Amino acid sequence: MSTLLVIDAANPGEPVLGAPLPERILAGNPSNMTWDLEKTPDGKVESGVWEVAPGSWNVVKDCWEFMHIVSGHSELTEDGGETVVLKPGVSFVMRPGFRGVWTVIEPTRKIWITYQA
Repeated sequence: MSTLLVIDAANPGEPVLGAPLPERILAGNPSNMTWDLEKTPDGKVESGVWEVAPGSWNVVKDCWEFMHIVSGHSELTEDGGETVVLKPGVSFVMRPGFRGVWTVIEPTRKIWITYQA
């Protein structure tokens, strides 16, 4: 078994369909597809690919998450903070406790890695 995982963000396999909690949706229909690719035996670290349709919702992050935007156009605004434009090539980390609004202007795909302490 290889200890290397190559992520093909364009063809990650069969997705799981989802959406933000209905009470968090602010506009549109931000349905999403998630491809869970890797999980450590203790379940603390996970990685995958995620794509979301246009809309906006309140984000509540209770774990650490690294993200890299592969395609699309979104904006992320932390409560009380500046808006960050998310386009292909942008990488960022949401730390536990992040609260804000994610607005998808064009369908957006990201590679993600989470860590649950």
